[in-house]
Amino acid sequence: MLIDDDTVFTWLAHRMIVKLNDSLTVKTFVNGEDAFVFLKERYAPKDSYLLILDINMPIMNGWELVDAIAVTDTFAQNKDNLAIYIVSSSIDPKDKDKAGQLSIVKGYFGKPLEIDDMKLILASNGG
Repeated sequence: MLIDDDTVFTWLAHRMIVKLNDSLTVKTFVNGEDAFVFLKERYAPKDSYLLILDINMPIMNGWELVDAIAVTDTFAQNKDNLAIYIVSSSIDPKDKDKAGQLSIVKGYFGKPLEIDDMKLILASNGG
């Protein structure tokens, strides 16, 4: 899942994913709320979910989405199949520190995201 209100970023990231592994299904969302609704409606414990998440978005930002996932029983009981990677243009060191303190957040990458960064993200999640 690509969750970012920057359509250029999501387009480029989607192309990187397809280039590296064209068997993956990629869903894009422009805010955390739409992504959260999708997860709640479509979540299946047998599937794996990889979220590439921006921090600064309208309606529900990245941190609010992480918090919503963390307190939802369905996701809390099945932590092993859901991984979040923050990809942000934020230069605030507090954001990187916060990401490092949350077990559900597996990594933090700055924008622009390079193909080698995407390789690391996909490789760490079996993609």
